[in-house]
Amino acid sequence: MSKDNEILDNTYISLHRIIPFANVDGSGNRCSIFLQGCNINCLYCHNPETIPLNSNDAQRVNLTYLLNRIKDSMPFIRGITVSGGEPTLHYQELIPLFKEVKKLGLTCYLDSNGFFNYDKIKDLIEVTDKFLFDIKGLGNFEKLCFDYQNKDGKEDNKQIEKPQIMFRNLENLKKVLALSKVEEVRLVHIKGFYDPFETVRIISETIKEYPEVLFKLIRVHPKGSRDNDYIAKMTPTIQEHNDLAEYFKSISKNKIVIIN
Repeated sequence: MSKDNEILDNTYISLHRIIPFANVDGSGNRCSIFLQGCNINCLYCHNPETIPLNSNDAQRVNLTYLLNRIKDSMPFIRGITVSGGEPTLHYQELIPLFKEVKKLGLTCYLDSNGFFNYDKIKDLIEVTDKFLFDIKGLGNFEKLCFDYQNKDGKEDNKQIEKPQIMFRNLENLKKVLALSKVEEVRLVHIKGFYDPFETVRIISETIKEYPEVLFKLIRVHPKGSRDNDYIAKMTPTIQEHNDLAEYFKSISKNKIVIIN
């Protein structure tokens, strides 16, 4: 057995699910891999079952298993996108997986909230082709994404270090942009937690030198969230959402995708 195969066989990761073919998680048809565990706790999360680090819904699998599932999707995929939860929590396990996947001629994407320690995961960043960067809002948005009281089973999250720097995601975005490793930046538009126009202005200012980067503006949907009635009250109208999109268009040359 080669050293690489030994690493793949003996390295385990917490897997929530795999979607063999997806066309919404980066360019082209991709195999989407959802890992277990997140370091933030967004109230509108549509994958809340992936937030706890430990879950009966997840399974521990080795990297050989994952690699074989990826191979099963070939030749109909352009690459893989690893999401979660927050995939960078599993940076040590993903490095050898990405190296093997790239040998297959596939690209490796990360769908991240950006709240990671850049220096700690720099080896993973090096083998990542593109990031899908999910900005959660700027300003006083702690209640939206850091209030663990809005999740049953919150005790599991005590094992995950809560980000101490509220603006770390924006700073990390700037660093990854400079490496030409960002494909899209997205924002979920929700009322009451942050200033949407100021947030969009800062995002526009941050990505303006990278015209290839897509901005995706998503109107929050209460269906599937943990507090349907409350999120419904905080959902912008289509007119409010379109007004925010028009504002972005007025100040930016980056392409925008609007999801109502």
